[in-house]
Amino acid sequence: MAKARLAIIGTGGLAQSQHIPNLMRADHAELVTLCDLREDVLRNVAEAYPGCALETDHRKVLADPDIDGVVIATREDTHVSLTIEALAAGKHVYVEKPLAETEAEAAKVMGALEASGKIVAVGMNRRMAPAYQYARKLLDGVGGATNMFYRITDSYSFTWGRSKGFGPNQRIVHEVCHIFDIMRFFAASEVRTVYCVSARPDDEQIVLTFANGTVGTIMSSGYANSDFPKERFEAIAQAGAIAVNEFCEVRQYSLSDTEPPVTTFPGHFHPNHDMTHVFLLKELGYEALQAVRRTTWKSGQRVKELEAAGETDTTEYKTLKRYGSRNPLANYFMDKGWLAAMDGFGQAILEGTPFPGATAIDGLRAAQITEAAIQSRSTGQVISL
Repeated sequence: MAKARLAIIGTGGLAQSQHIPNLMRADHAELVTLCDLREDVLRNVAEAYPGCALETDHRKVLADPDIDGVVIATREDTHVSLTIEALAAGKHVYVEKPLAETEAEAAKVMGALEASGKIVAVGMNRRMAPAYQYARKLLDGVGGATNMFYRITDSYSFTWGRSKGFGPNQRIVHEVCHIFDIMRFFAASEVRTVYCVSARPDDEQIVLTFANGTVGTIMSSGYANSDFPKERFEAIAQAGAIAVNEFCEVRQYSLSDTEPPVTTFPGHFHPNHDMTHVFLLKELGYEALQAVRRTTWKSGQRVKELEAAGETDTTEYKTLKRYGSRNPLANYFMDKGWLAAMDGFGQAILEGTPFPGATAIDGLRAAQITEAAIQSRSTGQVISL
């Protein structure tokens, strides 16, 4: 089978946990080059995934005529410039979210895209998750959603973002852009008004209204913990309702007489970790995921207790440390559409067809909604788009 030849620029945490292993097993894509400014990181990744060319200068990657496209997984503040540079070099682009932090920056990408005739896919991958594809089909069968709710949480005041240098109030830019996109996906309409209220930094409620009359509410918080379920989507339709728990379970209520009331989805496979959870999620759905979350969280808490007590030479401590290292992060257990996005990008390049997931225009729309939410949060006003 023919495969699109791809390079990845940026080989940090997300690239190592998702993009690189997924590209290694995608049907329509082949990873040929790894690029990173940090030689030590590059060497470590190359040991885990041998066979790729290694490069520290992205300009040499973009100048390589044998590379069809690039996956940009660098720091968020480099996404716009690297995307524009790659398009100018004649490469198709898959760029991680957010495409841009402002509408003006996203518009620059749109201009470069129109001049290039290439593909720009954006890593707002949730719309490609099997559970969400199925939920969208059920909702479309009864005229679509009328009232939606989405909860997305993270742990301890958004420590992931803080570790990357993001200040307070940045969660809405770097994480909630995913949810702005998925709400547009389910509403099948454009956002017309945005209202955002904050209880404290990175602890917010956002209300969206859509051109077709649909309304949506987002609860976003960086103050939960890994024991608490991260994501849940609910929607009321003209007839019936639906709930999607953590990408692994869809419960439909009178939406369809032919589909089961509960449908479960297998977990996401990772070649470097045990894959028991893949089957557990398919067999038991959300109940299995929550049990794994709880177990993982409790073992992490116990490790901290043993370290605080100076008991790091005990069998219990060593066993718990070994257990933790053999399991993927709880937020990566489920299938959020990562592999489908990588494979779809390769297929779109090969066949000259549109990318089936989020594209540059979706990245632009997410930036518009984000800016409106930030403005609403600071002024207390409803912002119209």
